[in-house]
Amino acid sequence: GSGVSCVELYGGVGTIGLHLSDVVTSLVSSDENPNNAACFDESVRALPEHIRPKLTYMKKNAADMVKSERDPLRRCHALVVDPPRKGLDAEVVEYLRGEGRENVKLVVYVSCGFNAFRRDCDALVDSGKWRVEFAEGYVLFPGSDAVETLAFFVPA
Repeated sequence: GSGVSCVELYGGVGTIGLHLSDVVTSLVSSDENPNNAACFDESVRALPEHIRPKLTYMKKNAADMVKSERDPLRRCHALVVDPPRKGLDAEVVEYLRGEGRENVKLVVYVSCGFNAFRRDCDALVDSGKWRVEFAEGYVLFPGSDAVETLAFFVPA
């Protein structure tokens, strides 16, 4: 059917993905920390009943997701990534430069490490398969020098 299927890598407890739950047809959120699943499930229980069945959590790191979870990724239209300061795993970059480009129409990248973001951005754009549609920096922690970058990548 129509609608947007979303996969969230480096999802933590699903903070970003769950905020999209009313506008997507399905969400698979994943993170390597096994303790996050309970928090995700608790948040899902607080959502309206009709939304809950379309939300799934997988206890897997991002590299393992792109290597082994072909089904949710094959259906994925929007990919949300919120990696740690080190940026995207090499496997995720290679996925997006290769077969991921076949179905993903939007990559939402939230970065807390600008140098890694710049590296990942260059790798995606230089592949000729992605372009930056939007990018903006945010100071979410006033008094610190931390800047979060939000970027949208779309097919080139």
